[in-house]
Formats: sequence, C-alpha cells, structure tokens
Amino acid sequence: MKSRSMLTSLLLSLLGTSCMLIANGEPVQYCKFGSSNVADAEVDFCVGALMYQNTSSNTYDLYLTLTVPRHHGSALGWTAIGVGTVMDKSLMFILYGDPLGHKDPIASIRTTTDHHQPTLLTQQDMPSGMDLRVIRASWLADDIYTEQGPDNATYTAWVSLVCYSCHLWHGTDISAQSNSQPWMWAWNAKQKFDVFSFDAHLEMHKHHAGAGGWGNFYLDMSRSIRTAPSPPSLPPIRPQVTSVGASDTPMLFAGSIVKMTVGPDLGSYVHGLVLTITFLSLLPGGIVALRAGGPKSFHYHLTIQLCGSFLIFLGLGAGLLKSRKINTIHQWVGIMLTSAVVIQGLLGWWHHRAFVRLHRRTWSSYLHIWLGRLVMIAGWSNIVTGLLLRGYTRGSPLVAISIVIICLQGVGLSWWKFWSQREQAKYVPTPSWTKEDDDTFALSITDDEDDQMEEKDERDEIAHLQRQDSRRSIDRN
Repeated sequence: MKSRSMLTSLLLSLLGTSCMLIANGEPVQYCKFGSSNVADAEVDFCVGALMYQNTSSNTYDLYLTLTVPRHHGSALGWTAIGVGTVMDKSLMFILYGDPLGHKDPIASIRTTTDHHQPTLLTQQDMPSGMDLRVIRASWLADDIYTEQGPDNATYTAWVSLVCYSCHLWHGTDISAQSNSQPWMWAWNAKQKFDVFSFDAHLEMHKHHAGAGGWGNFYLDMSRSIRTAPSPPSLPPIRPQVTSVGASDTPMLFAGSIVKMTVGPDLGSYVHGLVLTITFLSLLPGGIVALRAGGPKSFHYHLTIQLCGSFLIFLGLGAGLLKSRKINTIHQWVGIMLTSAVVIQGLLGWWHHRAFVRLHRRTWSSYLHIWLGRLVMIAGWSNIVTGLLLRGYTRGSPLVAISIVIICLQGVGLSWWKFWSQREQAKYVPTPSWTKEDDDTFALSITDDEDDQMEEKDERDEIAHLQRQDSRRSIDRN
C-alpha cells in the first residue's frame, strides 16, 4: 500500500505540473528549406513567433525571430516576410546584407500601398501606443572552420525583434486570437546592392508564386499566447522543423483535414495518430474489458489486443516510410516495442497451452506479464518523445495534455486493479499460488493473465471441452 500511495502521489504531481504548463502557449514556427544550388536556388528562411499578453498595458506584443542562410558568403538578394496575404498596408520585415562585410545584417521594417516599392517605416507611420524594437541582428557562420575557407562557408542571418502593441497596426489585421493568421513571404536571389542601408532600393521579386518569387503561409497565433507576468524569451528556431502551428493553407477545419490527408506529412500523421490511439485507448481498454469480468471478457480482451498489435505494426510501417534514417532513441524504442509485441504474442500462446495442461502459471506467464508492463510504459513514453521530435516544446499544451492523460491512465489502472481484486476477494476464493503483491499492478498487453477471473474463465472453458468429449464418447457407445 505504501508504494501504491507513493506512485499515486507522483502521478498526481506530474498531473499538476502539466496543468500549469497548459496555461502558457508555445512559439509557432514556419520554414521553407530551399536548395542552395545556384542553378535551381529556392527560398530558404525560418520564422518563429509568439504573442505576449502584456498585462501592464492590456495589449499584445509580437515577438519574432527570422533566420535566412547565405551560402558561400553571398551578399546578393533579399528575403522578406509580411503580415497579410497582399502587400497593400502590410507590415514587412526585410533582410539583406553582406556576411563577409563585417557588419550586421540589415533588418528593414517597411510598409506600402497597393503593389508599390515598400518604404521604410517611421514612428509617424505607426499608431499611438505601437512601437518596434530590433533586439538582435547578427551573422552566424555554420561551417567557417571547414577547409574551403570563409568564402565558401554558410552564414545565417539571425534577427529578433519585438512589435509592442502590434495588434494596433492600422493596416493588415494582426490578431492574437487568430488560429489562421495570414502571412506572406517574398525574395529576390540576384539583386546586387550598391549600399546596404535601411532604405535601400529593392528590385522586384519574381511574379509567379511558389519558391520562385513569393508565397503565403498561416500561423496559429492563438496557440502562441503567453500570459506569464514577466516578458517571454525570444522565440527559438527549432532545427529541421518545417512547421509548428503553421501551414501553407488556411488552418480552418477543412484545411486541416486536407493537409492531413494529402499533404507531405501524411505519414507522420498516420504514424502518430495510430500509435496514440493504440497506447492511450485500445491497449488500456483491453485490460479493462477483461477485468470487468463476464463469460466473454477474455475473448473481448484478446480481440482488442490483437487489433492493437496490428495497429502497432501499421504505425511502425508509416514511421519507417517517413523516416530517411534511423538515428533517434524514439525510433529505436519503437522498433523494440514492435519486436516485444511479437514476443508477447508467443509468450501468451505458450502460457495458455501450459495453463490448460497444468492449471498453474509457468515461467512464460510471469515473463509475459512483466514484458507487457514494459511495453505499456515504453509506449506511453514514446508518445511524448514523438511529440518532441515533431517540434513541440516541453511546455506546449499538446505535450502537457498527453502527460495528463498518461498520468490519469496510470492512476486509473492502479485503482481498477485494487478495486477488482477487492471485489473478487468477496466472491471468488483465491488459491495461494495466484496471490500477487498488493504493491504491484500489471500494465501490459495481456495483464489480464494476472487476474483470477481469467483463470476462472479458462477453467470453465476446459470443463466445457471435457463435457463435449464425454458426450461424444457416449454417442459413439
């Protein structure tokens, strides 16, 4: 009982911590990872954003981080992002500069009307109460220490800024509550600047949409809202993560469905959804189905767990097809989990045969139980690590909600184990060889093998088969 109380306290503590994490949002991110080849160059940038609810001024501040790589030390061209779907009255953030010129990159903040040349934003252009501050603008060399020398290295422009009371902008609407805030990007890969000034003339981007000239993307700003008393840190850029709370299409309900079913992340959605349903619904449901008792509870349990095993194989296949290589703990744990499911099935079959013949547990029974416990715990853990690999931060609501559900299931299965044992003790005599330490509980694909009700079902099945054999013998006589 003492260890059960400690386990329950630990799970409830994790539950409380997770609920606190839900109160704060997470930065959203959108990236276009383009080609660095000169012949077929594509736009290459990342943007991270969050909205801070400033309680002192009762306004929303926009925190923004923008990165743009420059390959081979190139000083050509510019890259820009802006709020809205068109240039007219958009608030634009434009980056350009020379990574080998010993000066910081230029972060030029501009606006325009219609489709004219964007002009530098001044304090007079902003509404009362709104302000803009560039917090950081610097070049970072990614591989300057290679043998090719600095001229062949890749440099990344990092710019971070804060737009105070940004929702007051009188042009394109900037809403902290929007779950599909429109943004646009544009670039020119070939312009040669005479001088790198904040109001330098910009040559036109290509007219066609896509990687060639311009495009749109959408951010879930409501997901990023921070409400903590102190201002947040600048949003990070997660390496190799294409999107977090972002999309190339409006994130309405139908748009989300389209993205999940026909987008490039289909394999990731199938992998995550299938395995989450399996470990948070099917496998625990199979355990509860058997512990509920009844003449068919064992068969219900077996059917549910077979379906769960099939979905585990399906989820593994989707994940492997999506992955280019296997190099994370999450992937290796998933492969070992799938292998353990196969072993679990063989151990369960061996246990059933031995129990029918000997009417008692054998080594395979206990190995089956303990391996099943490890499978469930590892599966739960892999749900969280999968979300982290997907780009969600440790404090993101989705990660916190997942931890809450896992903790609730752990507490629920512990309580169910205790309750079912107490109820069975009232009506079913417990043989000495079936007793189990009260401080343990089975969390496994076939944890029901550890239950007296299952043993009773199996004995009833054996008696039924024996009666059938007796009837056949009488008929033959």
